[in-house]
Amino acid sequence: MLEVRNLAINFKVGSGLLTRKRLLKAVQQMDFTVAAGETFAVVGESGSGKSTLARAVVRLVQPANGSVHLDGEDLTALSGARLRRVRPNLQMVFQDPYASLDPSKLIRDIVAEPLAVHGRAQGAELETEVLRLLRLVGLDAHHMARYPHEFSGGQRQRVAIARAIALRPKLLVLDEAVSALDVSTQNQILNLLEDLQREFGMAYLFISHDLGVVRHIADRVAVTYLGRIVEQGPTKRIFEAPAHPYTRALLAAVPVPDPKRQRANREPPLSGEIPSPLDPPSGCAFHGRCPFAQPVCREQIPVHEQLANGGSVACHVRPK
Repeated sequence: MLEVRNLAINFKVGSGLLTRKRLLKAVQQMDFTVAAGETFAVVGESGSGKSTLARAVVRLVQPANGSVHLDGEDLTALSGARLRRVRPNLQMVFQDPYASLDPSKLIRDIVAEPLAVHGRAQGAELETEVLRLLRLVGLDAHHMARYPHEFSGGQRQRVAIARAIALRPKLLVLDEAVSALDVSTQNQILNLLEDLQREFGMAYLFISHDLGVVRHIADRVAVTYLGRIVEQGPTKRIFEAPAHPYTRALLAAVPVPDPKRQRANREPPLSGEIPSPLDPPSGCAFHGRCPFAQPVCREQIPVHEQLANGGSVACHVRPK
């Protein structure tokens, strides 16, 4: 249903009389697909381009190159009325529920806005639909006449989800949608998302840095590093047989409640920080932090190779 091909997103940064603008390469040559009803997760450290990718998919950011197809239609080629026509099929839930809701509007008006803008309902019918949406996400009629500041973080995110599903989108982009919530509230929101997906058949593009959450909710996973996908595949294979050294390092850094298992972990620790996208390294961007790096890693960007147990990996030297 969603097909992203050769996607690149750049930003010009720096200004002033004595400072020339530089090109920040936030996303480089990303390729992936998301099937109808599937949850596809994108994971990686901060600065890996995850949120920029999410914004490009919903056309909040214009790509420098590549394409984003939804049901065969290239979103990057649309603008104006043509883009507005497909917007109901593509909605987004943002990370911060304290910033994504208009503090001056009642909850009723926040949830009703997409329905009114796209002419889906009005009058008494609109009021009934808003109440139905709120009940779907675990809220009720007495919440309609309140303002966002009267709600907890979890309740605000429920409102944001109600607004996002109001138009019955085919794809819901969730950008760190549970990262600002406490653990118990995270679980409630994740269960809600799974229930809604079963009911409406939506596909999810799930952006996250939390591997525990991703393992729980995703069907497939893409691991990103400095704007590139370095590995992708079925969730079970990614977690049980990671092929890229970066994926292995990320999984090794996840806390394990069993001290014996934690001590038995032989994976070399991940050192250093992610390089600047303003000055990316040559060859494989991970080579400066990789304990298995070889001279070829510094010289050539690896291409993706298909794996027999599912998915693909871009790595010159994969540890056994």
